[in-house]
Amino acid sequence: MSLPFYGWISSLAIDPVEKKPLRRFMPGTWTYSVGFWHCTMNCPFCQNWEIAHPLRIVQEIISPEKLIELAVESGCPSISFTYSEPTLHIEYVIEAMQRAHARGLKTILVTNGNVLDQPAHEILAHTDATNVDFKTADAGIYKNILGGDIKVVQNFIHVAYELCHVEVTSLAVPGILDSASQIHSIAQTLAAISDEIPLHITHYRPAWKYHKPPLPSEMIQSMAEAARKHLKHVYAYI
Repeated sequence: MSLPFYGWISSLAIDPVEKKPLRRFMPGTWTYSVGFWHCTMNCPFCQNWEIAHPLRIVQEIISPEKLIELAVESGCPSISFTYSEPTLHIEYVIEAMQRAHARGLKTILVTNGNVLDQPAHEILAHTDATNVDFKTADAGIYKNILGGDIKVVQNFIHVAYELCHVEVTSLAVPGILDSASQIHSIAQTLAAISDEIPLHITHYRPAWKYHKPPLPSEMIQSMAEAARKHLKHVYAYI
């Protein structure tokens, strides 16, 4: 296989499915988690920057067949493609998902959702559950600071809702996503698809190029209250 970084694995772990975070898909179970290298966006506050924007790479190659063997041996009922951006390695992930289903495993995709419509359909057709980052309600910030496209992410969530279980995460970051009005807008967008879509509002920590202090817990609670005006399932992480 001549694709760059095909099968290069950065991380393997066993996590509670709630860590993805997924709260309404196979709750109380463990998932076999696999991470890759690099990312399709450039968030300066990246919480996994060591593998998303690595200074050096440790070359560990695991074939899709071997990966699924490891997942089955772990005893977990699902496998999660997570940590960095798995859709950057879409060919590998789809093959691994197909093998996972053949062995009775559920598949989970944790993604920034910055994926165009056709590849979104291709990967989500093999996905049982996804958690999608919805990073800000500001299209300019998405484009100019994060290197993404808000409309592409919104479409990805819409496609995901049609094809699999979907939950959404919004990381509360000062200067990026830091107000009840922004969360209100995100919640409205999700509710227009379905008010059953769970929204996780998580706390950022200073990382990589971004050193602003985290938002106070009171603001996270205020954001959650704003989201609950539109969505039935809102989880705030203080």
